[in-house]
Amino acid sequence: MSIEKISYRLSMRKTSKGPIIMFKMGGKGLREYTLIRIGGRNAEQIFNEMINTLQGEGLIQSKSERLNYKSYKLKGEIGKAVGGYLVLIRRSREQLSWLPYFSDFIKGNKYEGSREVLSHFLDLSMDLSKSKSPERNKVELDPKILDALGAGIKVISKTLWKI
Repeated sequence: MSIEKISYRLSMRKTSKGPIIMFKMGGKGLREYTLIRIGGRNAEQIFNEMINTLQGEGLIQSKSERLNYKSYKLKGEIGKAVGGYLVLIRRSREQLSWLPYFSDFIKGNKYEGSREVLSHFLDLSMDLSKSKSPERNKVELDPKILDALGAGIKVISKTLWKI
């Protein structure tokens, strides 16, 4: 897939078990794959705050809303960083404690290089998932790999940016 054709989408589906955040990758004429899923009691609050921040920064291209489903297509330059941020908070004990950093992480100003670091972690999780289990073929990223990389991003964030 060429880089120009790739698009990223942040979605939330409300189910009987609770809300689920989904980070998807696809493109024009290409099938869309769910890369990361996050559920739990804080999922809706996390999703809403992320969307509010992204809308405030003008980083959303389009949106689609139905009864129990909301979906937002992200601008290309920010898609990978949002995915990297989701890797960071996915298995965090205190997911809400990372929300105040989201805006500064995606801007990359206050925490120098944060946008690039998050983007590289999403790329790394995709590459490792593909090499560990080639039959996954870009579907969902391997949860064990996401857990390990999420722990690594937390250490890097605390060491590099003094969070």
